[in-house]
Amino acid sequence: MIHVSDLLHFQQCSRLAYNYYTNKKPMESFYHLDVPYSELYCRLLNISEYGSGQTGDDNEASLKLLQENKYILNARFEYRQCRTKIPVLIKKEDGFCAVYPFLSSYPKEFEAQKMKINQIICEKLGVHINEHKVIYLNKDYVRKNELNIEECLILGNHFFNKRNNLGKEVDEVVNGVDVDVDALIDQVQSLFSKSIPEAVRSKKCTAGRRCRFYDFCFDESNQPDDSILFLTTSRHKLDLYEEGIQHIKDMKINKIEGFRLQYSQYMASLNGRFLDLGAIIPWISKIQYPISYLDFEWDTFAIPPYENMKPFDVLCFQYSLHVENEKHELSHCDFFSTGDCRKKFVESLIENIPSTGSILVYNMEGAEKLRLIQLSQQFPEYKNQLESIWTRMIDLSKPFELGVFYDNRMRGHYSLKNLLPIFTDEVSYKELEIQNGMNAVFAYRTYDHATIKQKEAIRQQISKYCAMDTYSEFIVYHGLLDVIEEEICQTL
Repeated sequence: MIHVSDLLHFQQCSRLAYNYYTNKKPMESFYHLDVPYSELYCRLLNISEYGSGQTGDDNEASLKLLQENKYILNARFEYRQCRTKIPVLIKKEDGFCAVYPFLSSYPKEFEAQKMKINQIICEKLGVHINEHKVIYLNKDYVRKNELNIEECLILGNHFFNKRNNLGKEVDEVVNGVDVDVDALIDQVQSLFSKSIPEAVRSKKCTAGRRCRFYDFCFDESNQPDDSILFLTTSRHKLDLYEEGIQHIKDMKINKIEGFRLQYSQYMASLNGRFLDLGAIIPWISKIQYPISYLDFEWDTFAIPPYENMKPFDVLCFQYSLHVENEKHELSHCDFFSTGDCRKKFVESLIENIPSTGSILVYNMEGAEKLRLIQLSQQFPEYKNQLESIWTRMIDLSKPFELGVFYDNRMRGHYSLKNLLPIFTDEVSYKELEIQNGMNAVFAYRTYDHATIKQKEAIRQQISKYCAMDTYSEFIVYHGLLDVIEEEICQTL
């Protein structure tokens, strides 16, 4: 048995389809939902009585639901051993309206492919869908005391374009989709009856968000640290790799596309590492003691759970703060809480962070700095104090992101976890129970339902992970200072 999602994956990449089909692992949502999304969009549609499809329903059971109910949720259909599920069907005089809820603010035209396939499958079974609508979140909605579902969610009949502006009508796009469902089913069923197809590198593998199966398809552990495959933002690297070029230094310099980081990688490939002293010294000179090393952990809520929050706002539940004084003595404090802990988080941070000196944060613009700006909007009484914090922030990622410093061992990446082993072998994230931010979020989500003993373990695990981030900032910063001193000595 296959699913329409398998057809959609196949249209992207045959190996992607095979991997999804044979690796059916549950995926935890990036977004936190306190109540099922179906409850919320049913309120929007004023649906109180409805028929509900169940896992394993055959066509007969689904057709019976359609006969007996005006509203049907999660109706299952099967055609040639290909199953699908339609979130909402609304009975009309001349057929059905299919409603597709999206946990986003901008449903795009590519979603029409699935809608069209579902429409064709239903048509094969005598179910005529002649209208499609979409539900999505209103990004401008600000929650007050109670959730206003009519303002938070939007029932619409248009997709959004690449610039997130309203685009074509949903039905216009669906009607324009040309797909041979029978041929597609044949191809996918044939694919799954064979062994896994060969992995072929293409730009699609890393376009936008890197494919979740990339490391499964391509074992790059044996690649040299300066492999041409690690050349960042390059249009040419796959062609160069196919031509037999392994090392970045072996490419023609005219293949560098004007990106500073690419030039740094080229120079590091020649020499092992690269440091632009002329750029790093002015940057370092801005940093003043006491130096605060700061990191937040947060969860993202699709539906705003508390007052003054918007869809997809985050709730910070943890911070770690290491402070280094002029004697290079290091102290540490942190914060952890659940529920609506925003105000406690703000007050604790204001109380504990030094009122002077620089605040080093890794990749702050879309993270910690943005979090503080959002909190200042939610709690305007603290705006001045929060602004005094974010205006003193310095982004520790910039020297690495911009190619001011590059070491071949970075292998094209400049995350904090990639950098730590370059500057020390004494500490490692691998020693921790929680080793990345999403693991911390998933652990946090279980906290309120855990036993007292489990809660203490969760709290310690999250705090150790967050503390490792700020201690890593300290290690990386001082590692940079050591490299700068070494480079200066070599030039004298």
